[in-house]
Amino acid sequence: MDFHTLLENLKKKSFFSNLIIGRGIEKESLRITKDGFISKNSHPIGLGSSYTNPSITTDFAESLIEMVTPVYENIDDLYKKLETLHFFINQNLEDEEMLWPFSMPPKILNESSIKIATYGDTNMGKLKHVYRKGLAIRYGKTMQCVAGIHYNFSISKESLEKLGYKNQKDRDDAYLNLIRNFKRLFWFVLIEFGNSSLIDKSFVSGREHDLEELNNSDLYKPHATSLRMSDIGYQSSAQKNLSFKYNDLETFLSEIKKAIINPYPEFNKYGLKGKDNEYHQISSGILQIENELYDCIRPKRAGKSGERPYQLLKNQGIQYVEVRGIDLNPHQPVGISKKQIRILDLLLIYCLITPSPQMDNEEKNKIDEQDKNIIKAGKSADAKVWFKGEEVAISSARNELIEELKFIADELSDELYVEAINLGDVYKNKFDKNDSFHEAGIIKAIENVKAINTFTNIDLEVCEKEASDSLKEFDRINQLQEIGFEEFIDSYNSKI
Repeated sequence: MDFHTLLENLKKKSFFSNLIIGRGIEKESLRITKDGFISKNSHPIGLGSSYTNPSITTDFAESLIEMVTPVYENIDDLYKKLETLHFFINQNLEDEEMLWPFSMPPKILNESSIKIATYGDTNMGKLKHVYRKGLAIRYGKTMQCVAGIHYNFSISKESLEKLGYKNQKDRDDAYLNLIRNFKRLFWFVLIEFGNSSLIDKSFVSGREHDLEELNNSDLYKPHATSLRMSDIGYQSSAQKNLSFKYNDLETFLSEIKKAIINPYPEFNKYGLKGKDNEYHQISSGILQIENELYDCIRPKRAGKSGERPYQLLKNQGIQYVEVRGIDLNPHQPVGISKKQIRILDLLLIYCLITPSPQMDNEEKNKIDEQDKNIIKAGKSADAKVWFKGEEVAISSARNELIEELKFIADELSDELYVEAINLGDVYKNKFDKNDSFHEAGIIKAIENVKAINTFTNIDLEVCEKEASDSLKEFDRINQLQEIGFEEFIDSYNSKI
């Protein structure tokens, strides 16, 4: 069946006219000082507890703020929530702090001064801290200060039924089909959303790399898309031993389990406890926990704090997909534009409705190699990708894909989608040898602060209540009697 026949059939089933999409965003940003360095201050008290506030928490570092929106069916509502969170954070940062605008961190003078995030004295709070200690000894603190955006995407059960997916097993297959197609088309996300072709030299201090020198302080790749997604960025060489092809949920979960429970020599040598006899890893497997899987997209299901993603997926199936390969857009005060959100929608719908054959080892290896090339040189005129079974110039594949996304935009009967996918030529990287990455980040951060403070129709009541309630809840749970931490870790590890 060709693409146009496919669209006609879906149109007859009223798929597009009744399509309901659920969207959520998780956005990370480093807190920096007015001089552009990573803040050494604890998470601001005005933002509530990073452990119990559902909307504002921390990622790896105490200074790495993470904003989490609820799920919205309306893009304007989602975007207003992002604006509100940024406005509220701006109001509660201390000591002239700002949010760093780029995915790659500023100059890091001393890696050891980066404070790993803490979450109080409950067993689960300690577990979250131990997990981050494990990341630090495995990969170093610097790599963990990379920031990005996660886009959480789901289709309503009613909309999926129009595609023939009637029960949870069908829905699992639908999302896995989407994931495989997204992996095949990740090159498109890299060239459209990649914003990290330049780094401060301190980011790779003491590490091997193949970057070129731009000036005394910076390194770059002329045609790179997202060094954040490269082997120097948010990646794990150990995870190259894993083979996630997303052909079925049972196999995916089995591979996740093996990656967690089977000791991996490189990480096993650290032990679960350090010289101080305190835990510094949850597991010695390739993955300590499920969330350590670094991939551009993952199957997910929401659950309560403490519930393992493995068990949630095993018992209840896939609820949504988490798209993870998105760099911060430094030219947008909230890190992403509405246009970019609509482009992601169109791409993910395309991945859902088009045929998605099972992936074999040969195709997976081909995709992995392709992603490496596009990460390093995707904006080169010579770049090639596999598209529809053929290796073609990336510009040709991009143009054909955009044309097909335009047809989907037309079916959605929303001019904003049509406008969003009217993309020009690939944005070419521009570099200024006289302008350091660190200084450019400070200038852009100041611009973003001013822009955020001009946001209008901002209602902070929900943010203020969440922050206040989170502090009360944090105090309450930290006074509860619990089992010993060692017993808790054993219990946690037994749940997989």
